[in-house]
Amino acid sequence: MVLRSKKMLDAARDQACVNCGAADGTVVAAHYTGMRAHWLGKGVANKVSDLCVADLCHKCHSAFDQHKAASRDESATAFQKKIDMSEQFLFLVIKTLMRRIDQEVVTIKGVRK
Repeated sequence: MVLRSKKMLDAARDQACVNCGAADGTVVAAHYTGMRAHWLGKGVANKVSDLCVADLCHKCHSAFDQHKAASRDESATAFQKKIDMSEQFLFLVIKTLMRRIDQEVVTIKGVRK
């Protein structure tokens, strides 16, 4: 399921970066671009689901966007770095989802705070 939600994306406004903590006005809901993006809705001209976003400042967003799909010709160290970056981005997605639930942007029926 690929969810599109303006509310999820707009909720990044005025937040601090979940990666570095910067609250510099550049934070946006950055879509996951890691190694498993194709499993989360990414395709030709399609981003992953809006559930798979992390609130990132411009600097952190740019750093994660430099992440490219691993190739067979890369060294083991380069491949491991891509795995690490992908895993870190997924962790930031989870932190952002927890923020959205805490701020009641996302609500789950039957769950009380």
